[in-house]
Amino acid sequence: MDTLHDRICNLVKLSLEDKQYSDFVSFPISSITINKVKKKIYANLDSYICIIHSDDIRHVEKEHGDEVMHICKIPHYLEKFAKVEKSSTRDRASGKNIPCFVFTKKTETKDVRMVKMNISKDKILRLKTMFEV
Repeated sequence: MDTLHDRICNLVKLSLEDKQYSDFVSFPISSITINKVKKKIYANLDSYICIIHSDDIRHVEKEHGDEVMHICKIPHYLEKFAKVEKSSTRDRASGKNIPCFVFTKKTETKDVRMVKMNISKDKILRLKTMFEV
């Protein structure tokens, strides 16, 4: 049986091999993440799901290269983040600011930042970008 990690890694592989490939993996936000976010920034992620889409994978690869390897670890990073903050990102198409969360996971050498768009009415966190700092 495929694990969530395997499903995401396969999506990354297929998305990078074929620029026309369009699919996504979704999974519920874990209770560990929900509770940590509530404690740190008083945001309620109950019933939220995370979506990782082919287009977002290609964006990470185009803008940040090898850091695309971190995408497979997103479920782990969401549970083991060191910091979360509310932020916003500009939508390129509409020019509007979209509220989002920035999760930071500390690794041995660097910090990995994941920007997740928060579409609260739909209860979706969608990967926007991911990079090392």
